[in-house]
Amino acid sequence: MQWDGELNWLSQLSGDKELEVQGSIPDKEKINLTKDVAERILETSLVNSVREDKVVWEEERNGCYSVKSGYKLAMRHIIGSDKYHEVGNWNGIWKAQAPHKARHLLWRLCRGCLPTRSRLLERRVECTLICPVCDEEIEDELHIFFRCAVARDSWCAAGLSSVLHNVAYQQTNAMDRIFAVCSNESSDIVGRVAMLLWWEKPALDCVKCNVDVAFVSGSGRTSVGLCFRDSSGQFMAGMTQWQQTVISSVEGEA
Repeated sequence: MQWDGELNWLSQLSGDKELEVQGSIPDKEKINLTKDVAERILETSLVNSVREDKVVWEEERNGCYSVKSGYKLAMRHIIGSDKYHEVGNWNGIWKAQAPHKARHLLWRLCRGCLPTRSRLLERRVECTLICPVCDEEIEDELHIFFRCAVARDSWCAAGLSSVLHNVAYQQTNAMDRIFAVCSNESSDIVGRVAMLLWWEKPALDCVKCNVDVAFVSGSGRTSVGLCFRDSSGQFMAGMTQWQQTVISSVEGEA
């Protein structure tokens, strides 16, 4: 069997076999095939389902683009890039025993996404830098959550003063402090910290009471903490109490 350089296979083996193909050999050279190879080629069935080529999205089984798969692809690229990747205990944040909204706040804090006054100024938003609550220091993440007098009172009222004042958690930026807490405290404590930082102020002329419950393993006791704040976020009152019984979180916070 020989290729004639144009469009046809010319059979010299059987006399009655001829295979037409699309294509050509520029140099017009003939290709000799054995009878066995020629017969195998002729016996190969063509695929009836072959259609025109089309663009497909590899990240989805159906070949169609979706925002979800596009986001996952972008995140794989970002995580693998030193430009955007921040080293830290991110898993500790997501494992915290707290609602997703509270864990998301910790993530935003560590990513520098919170609109503090210092952050807004970096983005050329005109505003005063001083904290409007205490009127003493520049409002950044470290001040809002750890150094402001109102924030420190809230830590104490929530029974977390030992975490706030722990010498192991005195890093110079909020992100490193959060990562240190996540690396050294239980997921329960990290969750309590997340809920404390997530707190939202109540409506005007209203008072908000935040309640937290904790258990001491093997003691048969339950601790309850209360924190009252007004619509401006000012601390009003707080208390902690031990109860000689073990109750569920739902029952305790009710």
